[in-house]
Amino acid sequence: MSDGRRIALTFDDGPSRWTCPLLDILAAHDARATFFVIGSTVDGQADLLRRMVAEGHEIGNHSWSHPHLARDCEDDRVREELERTNTAVEAVVGSPMRRFRCPYFDVDKRVEAIAAAMGLAHTPGTIKLHDWDPLLSSSALSAAVLDLARPRSIIALHDGIPAHEVEKRFDSRDATVEAVAEFVPRLRDRGYEFVTASKLLDRRGDD
Repeated sequence: MSDGRRIALTFDDGPSRWTCPLLDILAAHDARATFFVIGSTVDGQADLLRRMVAEGHEIGNHSWSHPHLARDCEDDRVREELERTNTAVEAVVGSPMRRFRCPYFDVDKRVEAIAAAMGLAHTPGTIKLHDWDPLLSSSALSAAVLDLARPRSIIALHDGIPAHEVEKRFDSRDATVEAVAEFVPRLRDRGYEFVTASKLLDRRGDD
């Protein structure tokens, strides 16, 4: 399939109890995704991370503790946040990550340069939905994706909740799971192929 019919589905803030249901949905529709994980949540999730890789998904770096990297972190802190997560994930899956995404999309050239020295490229989102908003239903989320999706879109959703935001964000990603179950098959019917962020953005992803 040509690059023009590819689309990238990405998830931030996991792994969590919502990650496995999402993997089940993706497997049912032969879809791939990129999961940007918070390093501090990786402990005890080895089987889940290995399943991601075994099923053709990509794991990306979403920092260790989910801070605003550009706004609040000096160089050493940025480096530590990314390095700790790199180490934790690589120890489980045995291969380095290629991509990262700053929490809150709070990125600048300084952060990108620090990450690039570790072999990490930042991953944008062209469709960024507030699926953390409890007032946004699964049907509204799905309708938004179906309306906004274009060839080479990068859909940014969440499969977890940062520990320091549980009360703020409410303890559920059920609407996200339900929305993915609705829009993935419909976009597949439109001829889209769901690929990893690296496969969409970086030719090395075809390796």
